[in-house]
Amino acid sequence: MPEALDARQLRPLARSLDPLEGESLSGYLLRLAHRLGVDPLSLYVRTGLTGARPEGTKITRVSTALAFSLDDVSFDAFSRTTRLSHVEVTRLLVAPLGVRYGPLSTEYSNSQADERSRFVSPWVLSDRTQYCPECLAGDRSSQIEQTHGGAWQRIWRLSAVFACLRHGRFLRQNCPNCGEQVQGETKNLIARPRDSELHPVQCRASAPVETLRAARPACGADLARSDQPRDLLPSAKRSREAVFSTQARLLALLAPDGPDHVSSVGWLIPTAQYFNDLRTVATLIFMTWPEARPHAATRTLAKILDHEAEQRHRAFENVRDTPGAYRRKVSIYVAPPENPAVTAAVLEMADRFLSAPDEREAARFLEPLAVEATYIHRKVGYALRTKPGTSFPLQVALMAHRRGESSTATAEEIITKHGGFRRAPSVCA
Repeated sequence: MPEALDARQLRPLARSLDPLEGESLSGYLLRLAHRLGVDPLSLYVRTGLTGARPEGTKITRVSTALAFSLDDVSFDAFSRTTRLSHVEVTRLLVAPLGVRYGPLSTEYSNSQADERSRFVSPWVLSDRTQYCPECLAGDRSSQIEQTHGGAWQRIWRLSAVFACLRHGRFLRQNCPNCGEQVQGETKNLIARPRDSELHPVQCRASAPVETLRAARPACGADLARSDQPRDLLPSAKRSREAVFSTQARLLALLAPDGPDHVSSVGWLIPTAQYFNDLRTVATLIFMTWPEARPHAATRTLAKILDHEAEQRHRAFENVRDTPGAYRRKVSIYVAPPENPAVTAAVLEMADRFLSAPDEREAARFLEPLAVEATYIHRKVGYALRTKPGTSFPLQVALMAHRRGESSTATAEEIITKHGGFRRAPSVCA
């Protein structure tokens, strides 16, 4: 039987830390462990984050689920031991962002999905994160940040976030020294959780060794180094302006004070659902590329998508005729890019398509994608354009070619009859 955990039995830590603005739970654990001179795993246990567990259970990793939500017992224990308010603890978690980010939402995902399953969306980074070196360097005027580094932002776990506008640079996922993921690993929110020697902004990936028997030390590279490459689009001012403008718009939608509704193919839909529409269109762009190539904002962005699409098409062809590989076939095109410049390029285009003033104009871009996707693979194409959580106006726009010229019902009539939708003002962003 699980051993009950009583938060009142856990003494508050002698010293704690105030969370930094936008900080994630994993980043907070790293900074607090560094301040206390302990390893993150010990702090994970000491603050009650393990929750109720069978007596004698050996704790060897920090659960990736902690990045997103805490059960009531763990929440109260962590709040008590760190002396943080419930509001402060909530702001460390990624799940609350689901109010504005569809792939995290319970309302705009598979209705049969349980609380935990939405965290495994490929558009949510569960066992890895991104980072901006300048953000990790922190505010040099703050003694705390000079000593323990800046914030690992929780918003960096959203795949729709690909750049840091404050420092004018793309985010990174891999260490510039070893090339590996820098903080997490499979089923472990914090890599090397027993290591108390690493600084919060050092790479926690295991460095390669010459022999299999040798112990694998940590890479330990300083991720806040100012000499890391800043620009994935060198000498491409127009491309940078286009994608950074898109990122600014998406971040405004994700902000706590952002709009509750936004225009998608000319109709107002919940902001959270808009990110699902964005994901769906990006997926169709990849599957049908180069169908949308003439609409690329710049030649540079088109070439970036050429390379990405070629890799995905090759992977798809390898499994196209494999029986029982349906989910794998779908995932090849659904998975967000690992390269932030590719993410930037495809989301800039998808956002522009969705920002069309009405469903007729949007269909000019979207109908060819829907037709081509059906031609490439009917079952996979159907699954992508009708993915759960996609807005009804977008689905109508994608199915315009199925109605044909003989249909007496216009897209507007179909959407209006469905109910609950209003036309977006012509000035809507």
